Amino acid sequence: MSPVLPVTIQDRAHHRPPLHCVLKLYDRRFGTSLRSLHSRKVAAHTQACEAAFQDFVRRGMMAEFLRQLKQANEADDIAPSPRNFLDNTTEGRAKYEAALWYESNEHFRCETQAYQRLGNLQGKAIPRMLAHIRLLAVGGESNSLPTDLPPGAASCFEIRGILLEFIDGYSLQDMTTSPLAPPSNNPRKRQHIIQSAVDFAHEINRRGIIMEDCAPRNVVVDKRTQTPRVLDLAQCHFRDELVRLWREWGWHEDEEWDPDVEYWEHVQGADNNPEAIGVPMVHRMKKETGVALDIRYPDCRGIIAGIKRGKAEAESKRAMLKPTR
Repeated sequence: MSPVLPVTIQDRAHHRPPLHCVLKLYDRRFGTSLRSLHSRKVAAHTQACEAAFQDFVRRGMMAEFLRQLKQANEADDIAPSPRNFLDNTTEGRAKYEAALWYESNEHFRCETQAYQRLGNLQGKAIPRMLAHIRLLAVGGESNSLPTDLPPGAASCFEIRGILLEFIDGYSLQDMTTSPLAPPSNNPRKRQHIIQSAVDFAHEINRRGIIMEDCAPRNVVVDKRTQTPRVLDLAQCHFRDELVRLWREWGWHEDEEWDPDVEYWEHVQGADNNPEAIGVPMVHRMKKETGVALDIRYPDCRGIIAGIKRGKAEAESKRAMLKPTR
């Protein structure tokens, strides 16, 4: 979805050791998954695409298109995909690039917000975020901004990015094959790593974040400490934003509806993040090594029951304290 590359920051003036990190860019022009079409085809970025996009922005079409796109994303359960706009016309290519720009910037907004909300988990459950990046003056062949842009349109040619702590290790999904992972004769250590990743996913959920793209491939394990870190928070749902949408959709009009219960029912549903990490790893370990792991998962039903019980007890106390006439 986003190009990444290793970066080394040198601070020779203060004689500090080099800082190794990862630069992740939210660039609409790249990413085979971002620009994928049906049948595994990829719509490559071309000079014609860029020219169509620049003309679209120059004509002042971007603001209204983005407004409609955002409105559609919030109103529909299934948001329109950028590929829905792509056809053989210049206008279709322009809208495709515009939709990719919107999606890339939403990924940046989502990931930076997630790292901010998970500040006390940085360096533990997730990597540390070191900086936000903005690259300016990126346009066509001349690598410069188009002239005569409408007010505020220059941001359409910005590339946003983040600088993350570099974790030297291996992907959790490669645990059975990576030479950096604990050997197969140490299943207890392997189970501990997977359990930690499952627990970290639950901690993220507890802080009001549900990951859309949660899988073993998005967990990296530090080769030195053999501790996991959850990666790729660019596609998340935030509890407060979900509650706002649910209220706009009128769900609160049901007397039995409870936003806290609704959130945990969503956590327990198709996006169950702890199980999305643990279940495929347990299956892989059993299939490839013959070892059956015993992974513990959060009790969402128990959490929901606890929420209902706590609110019922609070309501009962309020009723007892209510003065009688």
